[in-house]
Amino acid sequence: MLKSLKTKLAIVGTSVLASASAFATDHTAAIGTAVTEGTANYTAVVLGLLGLAAVGFGVGFVISKLKN
Repeated sequence: MLKSLKTKLAIVGTSVLASASAFATDHTAAIGTAVTEGTANYTAVVLGLLGLAAVGFGVGFVISKLKN
């Protein structure tokens, strides 16, 4: 009885693992796209901050020259 139960559990376990791997899909393209989009967003933020710093410096420079 116990040997039969172990055999049945082994068969069920094997079939569950086989079906799980059948549902696995390849997400490398989606991950690559996400990395590319993340890099583009990061670049946009860095350029935006540099632009903001340049504008702030420029406005400060103009104001300081107008005071003189």
